[in-house]
Amino acid sequence: MKRQKNQAKKEEKKAAKSQEKPQSALLMLGIRLVACLLVCGFGLIAGASDSFHSEVERKTSIFLRLPIFFVTQGLLNDLFLGLGLQLARRICGDPGDLPWDPLKEEVIHHDSRITWPAIELPKELQPYKSRVGQPFFLNHVTGRQRCKDACMRCGMGVGALLGVWFMCVSLDRRSLSSLGFTLDMPFFSEASMGFAVGVFIVAFMFAIELLNGWVIFIQFFEVFDQSENFWICIFWDVVFHLNVAINEELPVRGWLLYNLAEAGVAYFQLSAMHAFVMAMVLESVVFVAMHLPSPGGTRPLSMLNLFVGGLAGGLNVLLTSGRLGFALGWHFGWNISMGNVFGRSTSGIPISATFISVVPHPQKENYHGGVFGPEGGVISPAAYLLGIVLLVLIYGFPDTSVTGPQLLAL
Repeated sequence: MKRQKNQAKKEEKKAAKSQEKPQSALLMLGIRLVACLLVCGFGLIAGASDSFHSEVERKTSIFLRLPIFFVTQGLLNDLFLGLGLQLARRICGDPGDLPWDPLKEEVIHHDSRITWPAIELPKELQPYKSRVGQPFFLNHVTGRQRCKDACMRCGMGVGALLGVWFMCVSLDRRSLSSLGFTLDMPFFSEASMGFAVGVFIVAFMFAIELLNGWVIFIQFFEVFDQSENFWICIFWDVVFHLNVAINEELPVRGWLLYNLAEAGVAYFQLSAMHAFVMAMVLESVVFVAMHLPSPGGTRPLSMLNLFVGGLAGGLNVLLTSGRLGFALGWHFGWNISMGNVFGRSTSGIPISATFISVVPHPQKENYHGGVFGPEGGVISPAAYLLGIVLLVLIYGFPDTSVTGPQLLAL
């Protein structure tokens, strides 16, 4: 009888806990909503107040707009990431009593349970296969995990879009399209051109790595969890990388780049070109900081290459007369081809399936970039330069004789 009573008590406690978890998830959602509303409310008040008005900028001071921008981006990204995760859990058939925040296993960069590679390796790589850890530097996860990654990143993309829109209407007194996010035919035409350039320069890097033996080809059309469908895995990776491009380009190469450049003109009386270059340097520093948590992101060469990549992204905007289409297309083409066409990690991002599967040579980490991927290797600066050369050949140089608002206005 005592055992039965103890068992009944245990079951009651479990039932009570299972009822508490959804409530705690709702509580966490409520806290995030309140935080977003408070910060946005403060932004609306600041935008309408003369106390924070800058005479030289003719709007709310950049010294207030900048911290509000970072806080709103952080809060909205976090809120919508959580909403995206809840959607992913439903798609994946997870139990409904999970906490709001991602579990540890839902944010992994590499799933050590995946046996890879599934086929026989060339003789020169056999000795490395038994090494502990990731001897071949690639980050592999299941398609189920990529579904969750994609939904969370989709939420972050929505958060970034809403955050930038809020800053535009409440504090900047401008439209979202004034940042180059026009969504018209020229925008999509430039996005397509940017995508083609992004894929081409990644293919250029891949060819050099392959010819020099830094990576070794093993097979086509590989899915890392053999129980999963190749095309479904690719679909989730496409969704993921589309939203990475939006989540990074619109806030950084859109709002931040424009507002820093305008502040340079207003406060330091810089020419428009010099102000834009200054803003490109600053947004590149932010771009580096965004990638520091990624595997291999703190390696000096990774940080240097990301800084150069941030400058290249700024030039994408400058050389297309302030539009974001080309930059978004380049970013998406770069990421999806590097990760899911040529089988490499992109800024440490894992993959679940790839058209071309390769093995980075364990003794060539300094050349191919290790777990961070080619962005941490020696070839990516040349790829960025090639991309800018192609960009100039397509669109030419901007007119450096224009000044101030003429350069920064669309």
